Amino acid sequence: MELQCENRGEIRVVHVAGRIDSSNAEEFGRDIRGVITGGSRQLLLDFAGVPYINSAGLRAVLVAAKNLKMPGDRCVICGLSPEVKEIFELAGFMNILRTYPSVEDAISHW
Repeated sequence: MELQCENRGEIRVVHVAGRIDSSNAEEFGRDIRGVITGGSRQLLLDFAGVPYINSAGLRAVLVAAKNLKMPGDRCVICGLSPEVKEIFELAGFMNILRTYPSVEDAISHW
């Protein structure tokens, strides 16, 4: 699993590549917390490169979203593959997180 970050105005886009599972979910969560504590309060997680996520990975996403709870903070997900989207749906995450098909679509709705 690899992360690449870029700024799009005030939005910090984190491009995630690779599986997020029990073997690396803690590292993923730690990396995302680092982005947030580094001052990024507008977070867009691009999962276009994520073929699989399990419950440990979902927990890391949820913790990141909960860390962005001040007024004006935002955590948005984009680029979910059909398989990962189904996992998010089964876990009920589609009801608590905003998701968009692509980075560009997410930013245009910001």
